[in-house]
Amino acid sequence: MTVSSIFISLCGLGWIIAYVEALRVGFRDKSYGIPFLTLALNFSWEVYYTYQGYLVFGSHVSTYVNCFWVLLDVGILYTYFKYGINEVKAGKVAFYLQGIAFLIVCFVIQHVAFQQLGIVNGALYVGYLINFLMSFLFVRMYFRRPDLKGQSLLIAIPKCIGTFSTTILFGIIGSKTAGGVHEPILYIGLIIVVTDLFYIYLVTKKWRELRSMSKKKF
Repeated sequence: MTVSSIFISLCGLGWIIAYVEALRVGFRDKSYGIPFLTLALNFSWEVYYTYQGYLVFGSHVSTYVNCFWVLLDVGILYTYFKYGINEVKAGKVAFYLQGIAFLIVCFVIQHVAFQQLGIVNGALYVGYLINFLMSFLFVRMYFRRPDLKGQSLLIAIPKCIGTFSTTILFGIIGSKTAGGVHEPILYIGLIIVVTDLFYIYLVTKKWRELRSMSKKKF
């Protein structure tokens, strides 16, 4: 196993844990664990680059990881369309039509990025920009919801670790498949990690407060 495969596998495992937990808390709290804007972008990215990655690289570890992510994202999308209507000011028909329309737009965005940047830079930079947006939307989600509904440290921490692993790989070590070191990825990745650490702090603080309140009741 190459160094690149180890870091990609670590990233894949981190995100798989985060996705499984997002799915679990979504059903538990009758909510959704990932903001829809980035969920739709993520889903379209994973579907698009799973297909393109298989065509170009064949049975590469990243292709298998992306494929598994797609399956988990289908479940998280289900929680959004099932429970998300309770958190938005829109009629049921408008809610579903807007969601589907945005998913279509996301696929168009992925195709345009692929045409302009190619498979490696398209997947890498678009993926990191989605990750960047997700981190800030997680913080926004924290302040928008009165408690930790749809949120968990088991989403926040593995996401942070997964992002940090590929930031080290693509931003410092370099990957032959990705064309060497990408310095911008290092800077974007570090901003993501810092934001994720702040979110982890917020969730930990709130979790302790809720736990303390629960103990006082008994």
